[in-house]
Amino acid sequence: MPSRTTLTLLCCLLAPPLAPFVWIMASGDERSIYLRSSWVRAGLGVLVLSALPLLMVGVFGYQLGLTSDPNPNPIGLGLLFVAGALLGAILAAIGAFTTAGAIRRGAA
Repeated sequence: MPSRTTLTLLCCLLAPPLAPFVWIMASGDERSIYLRSSWVRAGLGVLVLSALPLLMVGVFGYQLGLTSDPNPNPIGLGLLFVAGALLGAILAAIGAFTTAGAIRRGAA
């Protein structure tokens, strides 16, 4: 199994907005400490909430009658997801850095 640092660096190259989330999820025993951070929770919340409209239209849009096009191309919702993913990654990175500092100091 690759180390947490290797996975995070690989994710920085392939999908930069997801790198803080990979660091947090690969942290093993410290994961619960990271997930208690309000910054990390806010970042995860923003990521999920920005992805939901795009997923709803992409998966259920035609079946639920949200669109008459069987193959929708929701550009605006895709841009919302990109902006939300970047904002969520920034919030999660702030939380990861502050929590890592607290873990090193022994305050967490």
